[in-house]
Amino acid sequence: MSKKTNVPFESNVSLNLGEINITTGVLESIAAKAASEVEGVYKLHASVQNEIGGFVTRSRDRIGVKVRREENAIVIDTEIRLQYGFSVPEVAIKVQERVKEQILFMTDLVVQEVNVHVVSIETEPASEQEYLHLDEEFEDGETFE
Repeated sequence: MSKKTNVPFESNVSLNLGEINITTGVLESIAAKAASEVEGVYKLHASVQNEIGGFVTRSRDRIGVKVRREENAIVIDTEIRLQYGFSVPEVAIKVQERVKEQILFMTDLVVQEVNVHVVSIETEPASEQEYLHLDEEFEDGETFE
């Protein structure tokens, strides 16, 4: 069961209206949504322990994102599954950029690091894959023989 942690919100505007705290669960939800919207991400990966524990605890523990605070920095770890055919480095960089961008936009908090852990490559079911048939012509008119 994860520990509920607050991340203090620090703004450049001083209104003295009170304190704003954002829980790590909110940051995890934002990061998960942002990562899942990147083209090439099949879905976020949650460990078996989190999957089983998610039935008893909060569902956010199952989303494949962990937020932690190291000194004055926010560090985010994501575990993702990629769709087959996409460049691993390109998708990972897009995930990092998208997560940082959305957290900054929605919370005004700067994320120091987004670590992307690619845990698998997912292929389409066999019935949906395109196969090259030996009797078909190639684009240049040649046939495979």
